Amino acid sequence: MAITKIKVENLTVFEEMEMDIDANVNVIIGENGTGKTQLLKYMHELLIFTKKQEIASGITIHVTPDFFLPDKDQKRDKDKSIKIELSLDNSNEILYIVEESAKIVAIPHENVILIPTKDMLTHSKGLLAMKEKYGKNMPFDKFQIGIVSKANQWNLAEIPDFAKGMIEELEDIMDGVVVIENEEFFILKTNGQMIPFEMEAEGIKKFGLIWQLLMNDNIREGTILLWDEPEANINPKLIPTLAKIILELGRNDVQIFLATHDYFLSKYIEVLSNDEDKLAFHALYKTNNGVKCETDTKFSFLDENAIIDEKIKLYEAEVDKVMEDE
Repeated sequence: MAITKIKVENLTVFEEMEMDIDANVNVIIGENGTGKTQLLKYMHELLIFTKKQEIASGITIHVTPDFFLPDKDQKRDKDKSIKIELSLDNSNEILYIVEESAKIVAIPHENVILIPTKDMLTHSKGLLAMKEKYGKNMPFDKFQIGIVSKANQWNLAEIPDFAKGMIEELEDIMDGVVVIENEEFFILKTNGQMIPFEMEAEGIKKFGLIWQLLMNDNIREGTILLWDEPEANINPKLIPTLAKIILELGRNDVQIFLATHDYFLSKYIEVLSNDEDKLAFHALYKTNNGVKCETDTKFSFLDENAIIDEKIKLYEAEVDKVMEDE
């Protein structure tokens, strides 16, 4: 199942925002405060929420999912219902949340993963046990803990066929493989050294996480991967490799939604793509009626492109500086 449309009404920054989706690789851009991370979380919760409840098609339940309700200080029209709609390609039905009632009318997705910006594998030892003991009192959100749970699983006996090329490239970047011992993550280098994640470069750990999720079958054909700022802490020289891996995942039926502020990652995804890639760029932008969405198959064709706008401002400032110096 792939996501084909998401619509959010009267929730946080979204008064009425609709995103049509016809791509495997979806790049979401926008300035701070346009709801990029929120949108990824809404998508994840709809899919995971239904899976956990094991609800048959058409059954209505009543819940109070705090996650979906706006902050108490958030201004909104009380006469309008909170609504989140998520359309899937194998059904004309939708998932939706309205106020404090949730009606599930679509089959839940089998496998969805959200990778948050903050690395949590460094703090993995005992984290899942602490979550069981302290619950909501934990100082981490459920997405940070969730990715540790996904990563901390047994690996397959053999590399999946679709992932072999990516695995080789990831191992070259890490100069080794990921190993888990006593709930701690390490990179076993080709020279035999065991480097704890806490001692490894932040960017290398990002690639290590993808290696681990491929090897333990959490990223597989049909997965929906939601990735918040994948470029964070990655050396610019490795951005092209990151773009290639993202595109390769898309070519193997992984539907990806990534939120980014990075010009180079967005542009490399566009430049390195081929005619067969199903690629889309979604720009979230502020209006007097809440955040809206503009979509195009080309990054450079977006009118509401905050990343390129800032690049132009920097260029103009540089030109002004040169002229002043002369």
